[in-house]
Amino acid sequence: MIEVAVALATAEAAVEGIKKAISVGRQAKDCLGEFMQLFDAQDQIQKASNEERAKKQGSAMQQEAAANRSAMSEALESVIAARRVREMTDELRQYLIWSGQGDVWDEIHSEHNAIVQRRKAAELAAQREAERLAKQKRERALIATVIGTGGIILYHLVNYIIEAWPDGK
Repeated sequence: MIEVAVALATAEAAVEGIKKAISVGRQAKDCLGEFMQLFDAQDQIQKASNEERAKKQGSAMQQEAAANRSAMSEALESVIAARRVREMTDELRQYLIWSGQGDVWDEIHSEHNAIVQRRKAAELAAQREAERLAKQKRERALIATVIGTGGIILYHLVNYIIEAWPDGK
């Protein structure tokens, strides 16, 4: 599992780095590395939260592996971390707006939304393709079964007719 505390510390460091850079007069676009760290940490925390939800629905073996830590403490950690990152990003957005660079934030979010839509579309297309291939495989298996059964029936029918045919003697 992704360590939530490490991701949260990374996000905090990235936000502080961006704020310091902007306070000394650098442009937000010059802080690409820090922005990437912040949003990567945000994604890691979200993945950890999703893994936690999946673990709750998972098998008994997974639950036994997580028995050394209570479910409530893991849930608390991921929820608090997600909320903290959300607060940090809101604070950063406000900081950028007040520094006159609000357009950078708007561009980041519009590009983020476009990327998310492309990924969802690609994921949906891959899922549909997998479903299509599975359906095609089932149809081929059914056709092979019908042809095979028909062949067996035809063989026995022809064999019966040949044995039952009256001899001309």
